[in-house]
Amino acid sequence: MVTFTFLTVFAWHWVACSTSRCCPVFIGGSSVTNGVGTATSKRSCDQLRCISCDFRVLMFDDSEWDASCDYLFLRNNMPDRHKLRAKLKKRKGLRAYACQCNWFSSSEAMDLRDQPQLRWVCGKHKD
Repeated sequence: MVTFTFLTVFAWHWVACSTSRCCPVFIGGSSVTNGVGTATSKRSCDQLRCISCDFRVLMFDDSEWDASCDYLFLRNNMPDRHKLRAKLKKRKGLRAYACQCNWFSSSEAMDLRDQPQLRWVCGKHKD
């Protein structure tokens, strides 16, 4: 059995929520400002990394994924932005996101904790 002291939990939270990482992590449409997200700023993280496939998450403004997009398409075409555009549709206000194993389109700011299928974390912003 693993036990955590208050200091251990506090230290983990401090590292996870340092000033150069988003806490919590938000994604959003093209009208949502990119940058370090906080509970009050709700900026869309532009340094996302997938902890499942270890790929950087690519973003496409004013676009959404076509319904025909699938896992195999991403596996074969990531990270070639030009090839990925074959499954994107122009859609003002939306932003399409993808790593090698998952994809998502968003129109408004949303907390990634509400999207458990997306294993994306903030990869740290430059100070």
